[in-house]
Amino acid sequence: MDATEESVKAFSELSDETWEQFVDINNRVQSHEGSWGETRGGETDEKGVIQMPYSVLDPLVSEFVAFMYENELVVSFDWSAWDEGREWYKNSNESKYEALDIPTALKLLTAVMRNDRFNEGALVSAFESGDFPKIINKLVELRGK
Repeated sequence: MDATEESVKAFSELSDETWEQFVDINNRVQSHEGSWGETRGGETDEKGVIQMPYSVLDPLVSEFVAFMYENELVVSFDWSAWDEGREWYKNSNESKYEALDIPTALKLLTAVMRNDRFNEGALVSAFESGDFPKIINKLVELRGK
C-alpha cells in the first residue's frame, strides 16, 4: 500500500467520534466570516533590522492542520513535483470540485500545507481563495456516500 492509499484508508476508517470532529471543523469552515489569517512583521527596528514577515493563522486553520496531521491524513508524497496539483489550483473552472476524489483531495490539501512551511502565507491564501473550504466540504460529501 502506498502513502496515498494509507491516507485514504485512514480517512475512510476515522472513528465516529473523529469523523464528527471533522464534520464540525467543516461546518465552522463553511460558516467562517472574516480573514483566515494575517501577515505580520516587516517592520524595521531602531537598528535598521527588518523583521521577516510571517503569517498568523486564524485558530480554525491551525485546528484543521493539526487534525490532518494527528489523524494521518497528510499524504507523504513528492508534492513539490506534483504538476497535476499545480494545474488543478490554476484551473478557475468551478466544476473541478465535482471531479475530486478522496486521494486527490487529500493530496491537494497536503501540497498546500507542506508548501506553507516554505512559502509563508500559502495556507491562508488557499482558505481565502475558497479552494480549501470547498475541498474540505467535498471530502465530507465523498465520505458520506
